Amino acid sequence: MRPRTLSLFWATVLSLAAVYLLLAVAAPYVSMWMAGRDQPLPIPRAAMAMYLVLALAGAAIYISTDDEKLREFLRPLQALLRGNPEGHALERALRVTLLAAGPLLVGAAVYSQTAPAVQTPTALRIQHPTIPGQFERLRNPFRTNDEAMQRHIAEGRILYQKNCRPCHGTKADGGGPMAWGFRLKPANFRDPGTIATVVEAYAFWRVKEGARGLPAEASPWDSAMPAWKDDLTDEQIWKIILAEYDIAGVAPRQPEKIE
Repeated sequence: MRPRTLSLFWATVLSLAAVYLLLAVAAPYVSMWMAGRDQPLPIPRAAMAMYLVLALAGAAIYISTDDEKLREFLRPLQALLRGNPEGHALERALRVTLLAAGPLLVGAAVYSQTAPAVQTPTALRIQHPTIPGQFERLRNPFRTNDEAMQRHIAEGRILYQKNCRPCHGTKADGGGPMAWGFRLKPANFRDPGTIATVVEAYAFWRVKEGARGLPAEASPWDSAMPAWKDDLTDEQIWKIILAEYDIAGVAPRQPEKIE
């Protein structure tokens, strides 16, 4: 007796489901292992959508290569739509349920997106949350007025290009090769409303602690900034900050003198 094989329709559905699970579940843990991190590294939504569209396009091309494959793929759908008048009552009930579920699910999704909802007012999002006390009085030990500072800037540029350029860009304008994969684009340091408005201690805190170190006030912050405290020393972070200001062509805000 010939073994029963899976139909092309269900093989395609299972293949697409496997691609989604690979991107959503397996890839973050593989990336975590390859990068040596302690947290999964999820794939950006834009990249996941692109891969899923490519998988759908590949499946469509394969199915449409000849008429026989197309007929085999459509056979279960045609059987569902046409039905069998002489079929079992349970089979007919299942068919009606499946046919009704599609419009109902679409309608529920549209309603959930458009229906007015009663909710508590959202707190106003502040651009720069308050810096924690342990960082407030820190000063960049490498910001001096001698030749040594230029050497530190050169070292910071190397560290910046290695660790920060993929997101913030070679010119510190937020246009790195990975920037377009994020819903919220990385900060453009050339914009006078970003690092030019904060003291270096603030920038040190943001680089060291990342998005997970942000306070809960006015959250969510929707920031993908990683915490660099486990990968870079404090000295390296200070040198990177020197380089960021130098590359962006802006100066840090000077801390107020407390009388």
